[in-house]
Amino acid sequence: MTEAKPALSIIITSHTTERLEDISKLLDSLRTQSCPGVEIVFVADQSSELAVKVQEYASLISLPIRVLLNQGEAGVNVCRNIGIMASHSEVLGLVDDDTILFPGWAEEMIRSYRQDPDVVGVTGPALPLWEDEAMSWFPREFYWMWGGTVWDWNKIREIRNVGGMNCSFKRGVLLKVGLYQLNLGPKGGEEKIEWFRPSGEEVELSLRIRKYMPTAKIIYNPKVKVYHKVHRSRFTWSFMMKRAFRFGYTKRYVERLFNDDFKDKPVLDLEREHLRHILLRMPPALVREFLHSPFDAWRQFAVALIGTVFTGLGYLAYFVKPVPEGRIGELGNECGK
Repeated sequence: MTEAKPALSIIITSHTTERLEDISKLLDSLRTQSCPGVEIVFVADQSSELAVKVQEYASLISLPIRVLLNQGEAGVNVCRNIGIMASHSEVLGLVDDDTILFPGWAEEMIRSYRQDPDVVGVTGPALPLWEDEAMSWFPREFYWMWGGTVWDWNKIREIRNVGGMNCSFKRGVLLKVGLYQLNLGPKGGEEKIEWFRPSGEEVELSLRIRKYMPTAKIIYNPKVKVYHKVHRSRFTWSFMMKRAFRFGYTKRYVERLFNDDFKDKPVLDLEREHLRHILLRMPPALVREFLHSPFDAWRQFAVALIGTVFTGLGYLAYFVKPVPEGRIGELGNECGK
């Protein structure tokens, strides 16, 4: 008798035992999901110690899991591709190692595909989980610095791209257009990543899907929710500057890569809409905040200034130091060649 395929495969990657506490909380949230038939694949990047400890914790809480070790080229997207190829479901969920899934996440993710056969990708909100509540003054408009969602949409809607920390794709679609690009994203953690290394792998992959499958839909479902931890060690002005610079650099990279393919609507239309919000709606909100909490208002203003200026600098820097031609559009896996 043939064993039934899982309804959903969830792929997690990590590179260091320093994230064990976060990973444990993520596994705890997976254990409480109400949806049966979920496959969990964990890929440890270059760390056999991490692989062993994750397997031990999963066994401790009686959570079925497959733990794989990447001993080849390092990188989060290498590990994601390994997890994708090793999984068995038609729906492939991907979450960061420092997220916590809301109850019903898996069930709602699967339901999103059943409601519309044209849906090939699903994403949802990522709410910041501050390591210290004293960090919660941070303005929502710049939650993207921490992998958080800036939009407050309360209905299912079509969207340009998934959020990399909380998403899923149909397996057949990824096998058709290619997996994650290997020249994008961090290798060994965000802290070690270079200023001129583009990220945005989830945007690039989503736009590649749209390019080759124009009728395919990627949707935002507000019920597919996660918490995304914001580590105090990263909560520094220097980290914010670097993150904003790379954000702008990446956006120009994506624009250059796909702008000719989407002439009816600019590739960066979503970012321009958000910039208009920051310039037109954020100042009055800061004035109101100043009347109640002047210190927080000044800090939020500083974030807005740094975030906007360094994003712009990163965007302009791409014209001086673009991604080498040979790497643009490079998929880094056999499925896309």
